[in-house]
Amino acid sequence: MEENKRSISANALIYGLITGGVMVIFGLLLFILNQHLNRTISYITYLFLIAGMAWGTLAYRKKQLNGFISYGKAFTSCFLIGLFAGILAAIYTFIFATLIHPGFTQELLDQSREQILERTPEISEEQLDVAMNYTEKFTSPVMLMVFGLIIYTIVSAIISLIIAIFIRKEDKQSNPVV
Repeated sequence: MEENKRSISANALIYGLITGGVMVIFGLLLFILNQHLNRTISYITYLFLIAGMAWGTLAYRKKQLNGFISYGKAFTSCFLIGLFAGILAAIYTFIFATLIHPGFTQELLDQSREQILERTPEISEEQLDVAMNYTEKFTSPVMLMVFGLIIYTIVSAIISLIIAIFIRKEDKQSNPVV
């Protein structure tokens, strides 16, 4: 009995949701530990993204493609996993900023104010107000979600280009070089 072949997008959806779920759980853990504003620690999320993309693509190569995968398919698989994980993470960011921790955007604004004052202590009050008004426009829950999705899409594309190099495995016997 032959098992059903899963499409690359179906596989990516499954592993993307798993990866995104892990990223969401990590985000909640950071919130519980009051580290949700710690940018250094939050970069660990990208390690989960990389691991999920590699794991899902390797599983697809092994289970669906008999251990072989072209660079293009490896890239597509990695990118779609990252895209689906990014969509889930972006939705979580919106829910987090509106329902779980409504004061999150104000915390971001306060953090931005402190960083501006640290970097440019000679800034005038008027210049600071202009900078903060501009910053405030981009820290609404909707904008955080949109920018999060854009960033995850770009990062997923870059990471996919790299991971696919290491995951590809051509079948030399069925594709002889002429």
